[in-house]
Amino acid sequence: MTPQIRRSGQSVADSGRVVAFSFWPSRTTPQGPVAQTRLFAIDPWAIIRQVVENECSGGRTEALACLAQAQAFFEVGTGQGNEAARPLALYYSYLNAAKAYCLTRGMETTLGGASHGLKAHGRHNVFDFADTYLQTIPTSPATSGAPKPQMFYQMMSVLMGGASPASSYEMSALIPQILSGHRLWVEASNRAERFFNLEAVTFRHNPATSEMWLEIELLADDIGRFGITPLDVLSRSGLVDFEEVESADPSRVVFQETCPLIYGAAGPLADLDRLVQRVRHQLWMTVMLIPPYRRYYLYLSPQAEAAHRLPQLLSMYAVTYFFGSITRYRPDKFDDLLRGPFGPRVRDFITGQPRQFVYQLASEMARRDVARPSIL
Repeated sequence: MTPQIRRSGQSVADSGRVVAFSFWPSRTTPQGPVAQTRLFAIDPWAIIRQVVENECSGGRTEALACLAQAQAFFEVGTGQGNEAARPLALYYSYLNAAKAYCLTRGMETTLGGASHGLKAHGRHNVFDFADTYLQTIPTSPATSGAPKPQMFYQMMSVLMGGASPASSYEMSALIPQILSGHRLWVEASNRAERFFNLEAVTFRHNPATSEMWLEIELLADDIGRFGITPLDVLSRSGLVDFEEVESADPSRVVFQETCPLIYGAAGPLADLDRLVQRVRHQLWMTVMLIPPYRRYYLYLSPQAEAAHRLPQLLSMYAVTYFFGSITRYRPDKFDDLLRGPFGPRVRDFITGQPRQFVYQLASEMARRDVARPSIL
């Protein structure tokens, strides 16, 4: 398709400084909206704890107890030792951290008696990636008393504003959604890469029309070397409300939103969150030690796997549940995975992904980017 004409506008700025893209780009103050700042923390658990202490109302005591367990399990799961025990410890860390998150950011005042909300099934008693799927169990009314919460359902509902999971997710579709170590999956599966690095994500607006929108830039070479078109990128990444527009730099492909938002008298800063909500679950990120401290990606899922696509935090949670489940109930199957072609992928997930999960969860809790400082 021929690129469309690029909409006239300028970058959103605060006090003369361009507002960098973030899932939490602005905050409200008595003087009006301002750009949100980044929070540096060597210990992301301390940030989560502070948010629970300050903002969790009905279930604070329970949330703090869950958080203490989450941190203790995390230390076991990331410590040196038998690798067969680490996935189970990591899952119980995430489970308890999810409870603290849902009690703080959701409507529940207790999650006592909550169940996993997931169950792993291996077809023909095979628990490799090709033959395993995760069944989801929704929170439903109990026969007597309060409903029994199902944690995967609860976490998705809070993270995605009331959304419900699909009835099941294929592991073969979840594993490639994990950003950390993705190229190990590419080599083991002999498939094409699915993550595309974004060169820029920019807030744009037109003061004359009070319109605001997002622009996304990719390297043209990244698209060309995989033999796909910009339209393929948009359809497979879920960015259905974007279109390719003319680029002043031939080395870059530019996408812009087709339907701008109209902002109010307070200016574009006040409505940036609304803009982000339209795309945030179609973007993946990695937390970095050096500026700009975040790198964003598009995940291009095949059409056949579109129904099995999850937001990044939930895909990490679900895959960790799977590894924890087979470690506990079928340890021989976990050993088979480690010995198989995906063994390096599994080991990389267990060792390289946990801190990404915690920093991203801390950011969700604090509603601002939390990064690790690059200092001794």
